[in-house]
Amino acid sequence: MNTIAISQFRSNLPKLIDEVDTYMKRLVITVSGKPKAVVLSLNELESLEETAEVLAIPGAKKSILRGLKQAKKRQGAHFKTL
Repeated sequence: MNTIAISQFRSNLPKLIDEVDTYMKRLVITVSGKPKAVVLSLNELESLEETAEVLAIPGAKKSILRGLKQAKKRQGAHFKTL
């Protein structure tokens, strides 16, 4: 994650927002040298929120991990139909 002072952020706002959006950069904004905020793209925020929602479902993480193990071994429902 890139760190930038709030004064630099203000003076380069349009360019930095474009970089955040285009390259999925994250910026830590500092005030008096201390981290105060993070800027990230809307797509990344939505993705993080969706992931949090899925992982909040009871048993979801366990099921996902089981599926990953099966996929690595080429097992599971999908591979039985091939």
